Amino acid sequence: MAASHLNFSTFHNIVNGEHRGSDKTAFGVDPSTECKLWDVPVATAQDVEDAVNSANNAFEAWSTTPFEQRVTKLAQWRQLYEKHVEDFTRLLMMECGKPRSVAAGEANEVLALFDHNESLRIPEECLEDDTRVIITRHVPVGVVAAVCPWNFPLVLSLGKILPALLTGCSIIVKPSPFTPYSALKMVELAQHVFAPGVVQAIGGDDSIGPALVSHPNVHKISFTGSSITGKRIMASAAATLKRVTLELGGNDPAIIYPDVDVEKTAAEVVQGCFVFSGQVCVATKRVYVHESIYAPFLDAMVIAASRIKVGKADDPSTTMGPMQNKMQYDKVQELVADCKAQGYKFALSPRPIPTGAGYYLSPSIVDNPPPTARIVVEEQFGPIVPVLKWSDEADVIARANSTSAGLGASVWSADTSRAERVGRQMQAGSVFLNSWAKTTPRAMLSGHKESGIGGEWGSTGMLQYCNTQVVHIFK
Repeated sequence: MAASHLNFSTFHNIVNGEHRGSDKTAFGVDPSTECKLWDVPVATAQDVEDAVNSANNAFEAWSTTPFEQRVTKLAQWRQLYEKHVEDFTRLLMMECGKPRSVAAGEANEVLALFDHNESLRIPEECLEDDTRVIITRHVPVGVVAAVCPWNFPLVLSLGKILPALLTGCSIIVKPSPFTPYSALKMVELAQHVFAPGVVQAIGGDDSIGPALVSHPNVHKISFTGSSITGKRIMASAAATLKRVTLELGGNDPAIIYPDVDVEKTAAEVVQGCFVFSGQVCVATKRVYVHESIYAPFLDAMVIAASRIKVGKADDPSTTMGPMQNKMQYDKVQELVADCKAQGYKFALSPRPIPTGAGYYLSPSIVDNPPPTARIVVEEQFGPIVPVLKWSDEADVIARANSTSAGLGASVWSADTSRAERVGRQMQAGSVFLNSWAKTTPRAMLSGHKESGIGGEWGSTGMLQYCNTQVVHIFK
């Protein structure tokens, strides 16, 4: 394992173990300042072709590398990464606009992902009867393309890379053009450990993802992003019957029972709504509060949300940074404008943030809009949330489930058996009782309905990177 020397101000695509530039470059924008960040190469069609060829060549040796040796390679990569956690924290602050605590949380979650994956083993089942022995095993699917989002560019890339490598796949990472830097640098670091072609990264424009998805020699797509794009990927992948794992949008409800500690619960719910400016797939996006505590709970949410300090990522007093990009900023502004145009009441109105440049929005709370309102029906993915009244349990469960999304949900009650009973009725992949969505690498993350297909993380997520093979041995 060679020593790692990383320059965090130059970025390259990584193809066949080599740094690769391009005649055409792009760049990200620091959302705290709207200043241009570093140039990154825009991959060409030839880069895609070369990466796919290299990945297929590397797969032959990597897929037959003994499992424990693959685990050792992951451990070596972790060792190198650990020396750069602070560098990656600063990089995430700049490319995502994350306050230090949020960026450091992501950078350290990568270590937890390594630890979790290194602890996993691929299961094998053996059955025997009078005539035969039946062995069920899991073999690597081949070349994986990971199409990654901008909100957690490091964790959500590594959440795909590590299980792919563990199972013996080779992988090509396509980072978001909004946040290309941390994934490119992480894959550059991996070249000190892995043979050329085992893990590569090619970024650039919107043509790269479709080229990988449609390529006949890419065998699986793992995508995290919007449901609209997920559907396009699934349609394209159908031509070659590629395996797909899709982790898509959510519209996560929280149901609040009248027996909760109002102030404590409201403060927790506010965190679930506004962590990383609400730009989280499992953020709380609809809050249903029992009518008997609606007024005090809404007041407590307003107080808690008003304490959030919106500002630049590098300001130590900041608890919520800017939106990550102008596209998402404009979408949320449009939702705010729609709420105002429809005459909905704001319990907490958006307030100007005196920073000059930057994509800043303060938290805002809409007071009991109609169930057909855009703010209720659509995924906001930003710091605005509707709070709605309920009185009948069956009705609120139906309302919580009355969406095409099914990613996460939460239920809050002092009666944990009731919370569990209602939680089991939520049509969602992850249900949190008396907590906002605190995901962990140890638990699978998956979506129901239009929130996805398949799942990642947990003890079985790695099997999404395998085909099942059954060997029948006759006596």
